[in-house]
Formats: sequence, structure tokens, C-alpha cells
Amino acid sequence: MSHIVTFREEGKVGVKEQTRELVLEAAESLFLTKGLLEVSMEEIAALANCTRRNLYRYFETKESLVIAVLRKLLAPWNEFQQETFRLLRGSGLTGRQELSYFLETLARHLEIHKDLVRFAAEFDFVFRERPNFQLDLSSEKSMYAEFQVTEGLISQILEKGEKDGSLKLPAPPSILVPTITTVLWALGQRVALRENLIHREFGVEGMTLIQTQIDLIVIALIPEKEPRAKKEKPNEQ
Repeated sequence: MSHIVTFREEGKVGVKEQTRELVLEAAESLFLTKGLLEVSMEEIAALANCTRRNLYRYFETKESLVIAVLRKLLAPWNEFQQETFRLLRGSGLTGRQELSYFLETLARHLEIHKDLVRFAAEFDFVFRERPNFQLDLSSEKSMYAEFQVTEGLISQILEKGEKDGSLKLPAPPSILVPTITTVLWALGQRVALRENLIHREFGVEGMTLIQTQIDLIVIALIPEKEPRAKKEKPNEQ
């Protein structure tokens, strides 16, 4: 009898997880298509083929659902970063080369997966600014820890570059690393949100701006060359 009860309980858990995943997929599709503010919980429930009441059993608020979708989008992004770092770390490159290749690879990946950048931008600059947005401190720390995967990997690359002499850090990593990620992420969000307007405004593609910013970051970290000794003029006879 106990085995039957366990089987039934496992079946219920499976159905719950399946329903939750359907809700997440429906929410992701609608958020990316219409925007965070334009989607109602009723629309999400309808697309997920469940009742509004049942939807709230899985996500008590729209905020909690938005954050769940954001984490869903961040998971493969973080896996990609870690795999990229692992491959570069085993390739015998200098720290400077690792930094350049790492940032360029991430930029190319996000160029293909602009949905994550657009979603994060709308979340940061629109959704979070609403007066009724509330997120407890513990949940906020947990969520932003997933954004900090990039910082952790870049810190390791800078440390390697400093040790092998290919990089010179003009500021402590605690300041330099978030400066790098904030500048590149903000530029990436601008490019993603104004994709079709960037070329009209500046006459260049958005990726050209991002690549130039990466080049500037790397150049700023190259150690200054030792001054060459001045050649003495031969004595005139």
C-alpha cells in the first residue's frame, strides 16, 4: 500500500513540475513577444492551458514569475560562460589573450541570443522601477548572484594576467571587474534595444561598438613598456 501512495505522490509531483514548466514557457514566450508590462497573468494562464487560480498556486505574484523566467534565461548563459572559460583556460593563452577572447566570445553569443539582453534591460529599467515592485533582500541577493558568474570568471582571468605579466591592473579587482561588466552590459543592452537605430545614428553596426569597447578595455590593461635607453651620439671627430 505504501508503494502505491508513493507512486501516486510522485505522479502528483511530476504533474506539478510539468504544469510549472508550461507556465514558465508560456510566460517567457509572452514576455519576449509583448514586453513585461503588457502581459497579464490571465494571458499566461490561457497560453499555459490552466486557470488563473491554478497559476497563482505556482507563482504568487507576477514579480515572482518574471524572476523565474529571468533565471530560466540566465541558466544556459552561465553554463556557456563557464564552458568558454574552461576551454580558454586549457589552451595555453596568456591572461591578456584569455580576456580578449573571453569577452569577444560572450559578445558574439549575446549577439545571437539578444532575447536575454532585452529581457534583462526591460527588467532593470522598467519593471523594477514600478512603485509596487517588491523583492525581499534574500531573493534579490540570490538572483543577482546568478548575474555575478561573469565577474567571478573575469576576476580569475585578470589574476592570471597579472601573474604572467600580460596585464597590469590600474585599480583593485573589486572596482575594475564590475566596471568592465557594467560598461559592456550597458552597451550591449543599448545595442539590443536600439538594434535598428544604431546604424542610423552612428553609421556602424552595434557589434562594431561593442568590439571597439572590448579593444579599449584590453588596451587599457596592457602594461606600459619599459622606456628604451637613449642611444648615445658618437663623438664627432
